[in-house]
Amino acid sequence: MAKQQTRRGGKWLDPNKVSGRRAERYCAICGAEATEVRILKHENICEDCVKRLREEKDGKYACKACGKVVPKQLEENNGYCKECVCKICGKPDPEFARKYDFCEACFELIGTDCRRCGKEARAQVKRNDGLCDDCVEK
Repeated sequence: MAKQQTRRGGKWLDPNKVSGRRAERYCAICGAEATEVRILKHENICEDCVKRLREEKDGKYACKACGKVVPKQLEENNGYCKECVCKICGKPDPEFARKYDFCEACFELIGTDCRRCGKEARAQVKRNDGLCDDCVEK
């Protein structure tokens, strides 16, 4: 199997260090060149557009829930990033999924983790109606 290439440097093209072929890169949204403003390498979006998209949370470029700019993940998950979607069923549940990696319904079905803290304790959860011993004492 071929070795996977890793990104050189950071995820931004710095206008002070850009030269050669990279200097011809431009923002896919507003058209600003890499010599004028920092550009996100893998998405070709300038820093100003990234800030605006995070605030808008449109679901095309930025996640509807958290505002993370990852267009490829948004296409796969109907406008949400992979952190805001349940890993089992794929339904969006931003608040719960960011904390436990699952939506509330799937979390209840699994039944091995505490509803309050997320600690895996199958016997304690079964005995205490969904809570571990530490959370019952609190």
